[in-house]
Amino acid sequence: MPTIQQTLRSAIAQLDAAGVDAPATTARLLLAEILGVSKEWLVVHAASPLDPSVEQRFQHMLARVVAREPLAYVLGRRAFYGLDVIVDRRVLIPRPETEMLVDLALAALRMDGRVGQGWSVVDVGTGSGAVAVAVAKHAPAIRVLATDISAEALAVARLNAQRHGVAERLAFVQADLLAGIGALPPVVVANLPYVARAEIDILPPEIQSHEPRVALDGGEDGLALVRRLLAQIADRWARGRAPRAAYLEIGASQGQAALAAAQALLPAARCAILKDLAGLDRVLAIQFNP
Repeated sequence: MPTIQQTLRSAIAQLDAAGVDAPATTARLLLAEILGVSKEWLVVHAASPLDPSVEQRFQHMLARVVAREPLAYVLGRRAFYGLDVIVDRRVLIPRPETEMLVDLALAALRMDGRVGQGWSVVDVGTGSGAVAVAVAKHAPAIRVLATDISAEALAVARLNAQRHGVAERLAFVQADLLAGIGALPPVVVANLPYVARAEIDILPPEIQSHEPRVALDGGEDGLALVRRLLAQIADRWARGRAPRAAYLEIGASQGQAALAAAQALLPAARCAILKDLAGLDRVLAIQFNP
């Protein structure tokens, strides 16, 4: 029987040859997942032999990653804001930069006196429900409304709400952005598709061949859905139904275009582009007067 060290060496070589990022870390994560141990445990027990059944399961999972299936889909989950979020091919894999939306929503809720009175947040294009669930988990007094055009995505989001014990405070609605929703809660968050259509086919294979295209395609310049959501918010604002704040994730090169769109549609609001920890444009922030 091969040892842990031998198995990992072979796996790392295969992953490296396939062009997978961080092959050593990926191999260790896969084996640690199957054994139910930490990556550090693997180092300490590197000379231990692997049971044939474990080796078989590992090789099966390894083959999927070598074929450039995202590691998160192979594992069936992704860490997000301290939570284990269920993911599969029905939903986009939540990225670390999207955690910024949770921080902003929680900060806005702390400043709003209407918390606890009806819906506090609407998460537009919720996907896996990562943002909605994280907000609800860290603000136990609030209720979150989450929308998505995909019924399959909403099924995953419901699983995550149940997994983390917040299902009773979340409602999921199949809708095209805010269609059918009248007065908006105090806080709007959205991580909509913002990849320009022509750029999808040059993305890494893990993304373009596996993640749902509907969760990637942001139209010709990547901002088609952002503009539509801004128009819907503007419509509510004109009828006295605006939120206190809205936070929309955008691509790193889209800051000025997104800001111009917001200022054109919402001239009375305070609009700004917020940068992420890497110093890149990441969130279009819109503040409305109380």
